[in-house]
Amino acid sequence: MFGGVFSELRDVRRAQGKRYALEPLLCAIVMSILAGSKSFRTMEVFIDEQLTNLNRLFGTSWRKAPCWVAIREFLLGLDEQELERAFREHAHRQTSPPPGRQFIAIDGKALRGSADRVKDVSARQLVSAFDHDGLIVLGHIEVDDKSNEIPAAQALIESFGLSGQVFTLDALHCQKKR
Repeated sequence: MFGGVFSELRDVRRAQGKRYALEPLLCAIVMSILAGSKSFRTMEVFIDEQLTNLNRLFGTSWRKAPCWVAIREFLLGLDEQELERAFREHAHRQTSPPPGRQFIAIDGKALRGSADRVKDVSARQLVSAFDHDGLIVLGHIEVDDKSNEIPAAQALIESFGLSGQVFTLDALHCQKKR
């Protein structure tokens, strides 16, 4: 499922009592998010409602959906850097540059719901790269708190190691160095 994008992730959970394999569980969670889940409880409800279909799709024999606490603990145990690397490698396998030009859009966005006025925490900012031809997000990078989108976009472009590509960016990136 999902082209083996999660198959190389290391499972740090103890073997004792592990009911749900990493790849099918992570795929079910991703599917629940794509279906509109915005909390651990709605992820649990989605998996429970789709349990028969998910068992058939993944070849599993889950008797019940994992509870929201188990989903939370599972997600907290994942290494975010390793997950990002797996997604990037999967994106590169899905898109091979076509002959000629490849167009990549780079844009920054604030993560909805990440700001907290009570704790005086500003919204987290991400810069993402989107391949126009392959219709896939190639990767993203978080903008440092004391920085802006410009150095983050430059670091993202460097991390791809792509040459001969056309990158489209906002007018913000047309500033001259002073």
